[in-house]
Amino acid sequence: MKETTRKQEIIQRFDALAPDRAAWKDKNRYYYLDRERYMRFLVPEGASILELGCGTGDLMHALKPSRGVGVDFSGDMLQQARERYPDLEFIQDDVEDLNRVKGTFDFVILDDVIGHLQDIEETLRGVSSLCRPDTRIIVTYYSFLWEPVLKLGERIGWKMPQGHQSWLATEDIANLLHLERFEVVK
Repeated sequence: MKETTRKQEIIQRFDALAPDRAAWKDKNRYYYLDRERYMRFLVPEGASILELGCGTGDLMHALKPSRGVGVDFSGDMLQQARERYPDLEFIQDDVEDLNRVKGTFDFVILDDVIGHLQDIEETLRGVSSLCRPDTRIIVTYYSFLWEPVLKLGERIGWKMPQGHQSWLATEDIANLLHLERFEVVK
């Protein structure tokens, strides 16, 4: 894992948030249930899934994969994931350096993780080696226009703190995917 000061800060922040992760998800239950419903619409049950930035593994578990591999560099989040979902595989590693992941997948999911990456293009290049021609990559990310509302939610304790993230427009993400020869559908 290539650790920088920023990555070390992210690891420490998410390790510190791990004990309260379930409480945060419960507090924002509607958002997480809606996200799971949408992902189940996109990803059929029984698909092979690689989730980058999987946290506690809840989303991947909800999708009921035939093979589910989650990668995260928060050891505390992954400890919860392994305890809750022993049928899934969890790897503690840097999602920007996927040397420990083997095989190819039907779907690769980057759910609200792209803003934490330092080198998105290099990450997507690494992901491409885990894809077949029919693999679908799902990138979820919220609009910068939500930033004031989300920061207010963090300040008043309604939203889990995320810290600094890079902000990209949908067109920027589409362009980065295109540079790595991924076909952008939506």
